[in-house]
Amino acid sequence: MKKVMALLLSAVMAFSMVACGGTTTSTSSEESKAPESESVSAASDKEIVYWSMWNDGEPQSEVIKQAAAAYEEKTGVHVKIEWKGRDITTVLKASLDAGEKIDVFDDDFQRISQQFADNCLSLEDMAKAAGYEDFAVAALPAAVRGWAGELVGIPYQPYTSGVFYTKSSFEKAKITEEPKTWEEFMDVCQKLKDAGYTPLAQDDAYTMYTFGFILARMVGEDGVKELSKNGGWAESEQAKQAAQFVVDLREKGYLSETAPDAYPAGENELGMGTASMVVNASWVPGEITNNMKEGNVELDEEWGMFNFPTMTAEDKDPSTVANIGAQAMAVNKKSENPQEAFDFIMAVTSGEFDQKMALESNGIPADTRNEQWPEMIANVREAFNAQTDAYEWNMGLNENADLKEAINDLINKLFEGSLDAQGFVTEMDALYK
Repeated sequence: MKKVMALLLSAVMAFSMVACGGTTTSTSSEESKAPESESVSAASDKEIVYWSMWNDGEPQSEVIKQAAAAYEEKTGVHVKIEWKGRDITTVLKASLDAGEKIDVFDDDFQRISQQFADNCLSLEDMAKAAGYEDFAVAALPAAVRGWAGELVGIPYQPYTSGVFYTKSSFEKAKITEEPKTWEEFMDVCQKLKDAGYTPLAQDDAYTMYTFGFILARMVGEDGVKELSKNGGWAESEQAKQAAQFVVDLREKGYLSETAPDAYPAGENELGMGTASMVVNASWVPGEITNNMKEGNVELDEEWGMFNFPTMTAEDKDPSTVANIGAQAMAVNKKSENPQEAFDFIMAVTSGEFDQKMALESNGIPADTRNEQWPEMIANVREAFNAQTDAYEWNMGLNENADLKEAINDLINKLFEGSLDAQGFVTEMDALYK
C-alpha cells in the first residue's frame, strides 16, 4: 500500500471510521420509494439489490435512502436495500459464492479489495466513462488497485488519522503552535500537565494504534510488518527506542494513572475536560460528542488535529504519512444489471449525496468537488491535505494474525507501566519461540 498517497495533494478533501457505530445481528429490508412528483420517470421492470454494511437509522443509512429514492425517480430502476450492519462481513462471502441475488454491497475498502475481490466486477471501464478519477480522492482508488490489481470498489466515507485535541485545553495551556517533532510533542505534554490536564488519553482498544505510529515513523510500515511477522525486536534499536518513548510518557505523568483505559473511558476524558489529546481517526470528535450526549452532557468544543509527529532525525517516514481508509461500494460480478448498479453507487458516493453524507455523519467528503466539511472536523482539512502516503490500520502490527492478540497484550502492558523497554522487546521475541 506504500506510496498510494503520492497522488493525494491539493485537490483532495478526504472514522470506521467515519464512525462505524455498533454492530447488529439483525437484518432489515427497505425498498426505496421515489417521492411524489409530476415528473417521475417511467416505471422500469429492473430492480437492483443492495446489501448495506450500515444499520437502519444511522446517519449514513438515512442519506442512502434519499439517494436510492432520487435514483429511482430519475431512472425508474427500483432499489431494494438490505440493512445488514457490521455483521455483513460474516455472511457476505458465502452469500455471494452461493449466487444469492446481490447487485451492490459495501464494507471496509481493504476487505472489499482483498477478501471479496474475486466476487467483484471490475469497474475500470465504467469509472473511466463516468470521469470518476477527475473528482475522486486519488489515494483511495489507488489503494484499491494496489490491493486488488484493478478498481473493484468505489471508496466513500473516507477517514484520516492523527493527534486530536480540544482547542480549549491548548488555549488554557497557552500553546500556540502544534508540535511537529516528538521533542516538541513532549514539551506540549508538559505544558498541558502544568495546566491541570492529562496530556494524552489512551484507551486499550488503541494502544497498538498509538505504538504503531511511533514505530512506523522510525522503521516504516514494512519494517513494522517484518518485526510483527518474524520477530527480532530485541535486535532492533528502533523497536527498543519506540518502547522507551512509551515508557517516558508513563514516567513523566503524561498518561492517566489508569491508562490504558477500557474503551471508551480514555477518549471520554477529553469530553469531560480532564484530558487534552488522543491518537485516533477523524471520527473521534463526533464519537466523543455522542458519548457525552448519551450521558446527558452537551459538549460545545472546538477540535484541533495535527499529524502524528516525527520521532527522530533518522526516521524512515515523515509526519505526513497517516492511516487513512474508507468504506467501498462494489458490484457483484454476477449482477444482471451492472451498469445500473454502478450508476447507483455513483449517486451515493459523489455529488449531492456524498456531500449530505459527510455533513450528516460528521465525515469527510469522498468527492473532491464537495468542499463543505462538517464544522466538527473542519480543522482536520489542513493536516489531511498535507498527507503524502498511507498506513494500514495499526501501521503493520496486524501482519501476524496468529500473534496479534499476544502482541496487543504486551503493548498494553508497556502502556500501563508493567514492562520497561528492554522487558518489552524481550517478551515480544519470546512470542516467536
